[in-house]
Amino acid sequence: MAAFGVSSFQSIWYWVLHILVWTLVTHRTLGVPYDMLLRARRLPEVTAQTETLAVVQCGRIVAVYRKLGIPIALLGGFLLAGLAVVGFLNGVELAQAAFLLLFPLAVIAYSTLATALMITERRFRGDVLVRILSRRHFWHQVVAVTALFAALAVAASRHARIVLL
Repeated sequence: MAAFGVSSFQSIWYWVLHILVWTLVTHRTLGVPYDMLLRARRLPEVTAQTETLAVVQCGRIVAVYRKLGIPIALLGGFLLAGLAVVGFLNGVELAQAAFLLLFPLAVIAYSTLATALMITERRFRGDVLVRILSRRHFWHQVVAVTALFAALAVAASRHARIVLL
């Protein structure tokens, strides 16, 4: 049992933060709100706006990646590995809670980077771009739901362990 006893999973604020983060993350895909993706399938003028937003955001992401990609990846990997070790090997609940929020965000960040690089290199536009963004939006939602269920599972297992003790 850990000496650092912050009960993150029992705090309403942890779950509010979790839901808020995933709502904000899944609302936009490469800077394009989901409602625009839906309208872009029907309206050519919205497709053009969607393309503009996505291309600008892809340019920004690729520029950051080319300048600071390796340091950000190293720092993020080190932070996530540290949280995983402290949280799951040492049993610190706060580190577990942080890891269960940050690791899926890292997966989304990598997915966004890969999509931005693909769109920039292959110069996707129009309906093809809208389909790519819609597919990416769906997978981001899958990651978000999986992250919530993983946090619930860990919280339930910690609660069951406390009850059994």
